[in-house]
Amino acid sequence: MKLAIATKPTFFIEEDKIITRLFDEGLDYLFLYKEYPHPQFIERLLNLIPKKYHKRIYSCNSRLMREYKLAGTLFPLGSNPPMGNEKGKVVGYASNLTHLKELRKTYDIVCFGPLGRTFHQSAELNEIGKKMINRNTWAFGNIDEANLKRLTNYGFGGVILEELIWENFDSCRSTDYTELINRFKRIKRSVDKL
Repeated sequence: MKLAIATKPTFFIEEDKIITRLFDEGLDYLFLYKEYPHPQFIERLLNLIPKKYHKRIYSCNSRLMREYKLAGTLFPLGSNPPMGNEKGKVVGYASNLTHLKELRKTYDIVCFGPLGRTFHQSAELNEIGKKMINRNTWAFGNIDEANLKRLTNYGFGGVILEELIWENFDSCRSTDYTELINRFKRIKRSVDKL
């Protein structure tokens, strides 16, 4: 199972160092998603991350994806679908099984998550759902360490962590990210055992 992390929605000091360290510790992919994705700020962040990791980063900006030779382009929920001329992989988001079935035809990777609920509470992951999930379907949203094994059993090819990694890190006040890295290493060990 692939392990990806979505960035915090805002930029912050030390972000490039944390991202680089996460890659050094075995992070498979980074989903570079910002609320105000001004290309200049994203370029600055990309310039601070070693080039060897660029091929493992997805971004919402297709121009930057081409210039920095990133892994592919993210198409968040509600965005226009890909035009078909994108370089790299295209990643879309689905919030229900109908949407998942539709997006599987167009996207290389479909991120599937029960919006506003955890996977424990989701009625979406029934027998029909299991048949639609494959290695190109990655789980996102409210993932915790307890349900990683369950997601593997459903057939997900990857998980995208956000809150689980960032929840106890205060990006406004803290420059000590030791606990964040230690948490990632624990999760990585758990995923490697699956």
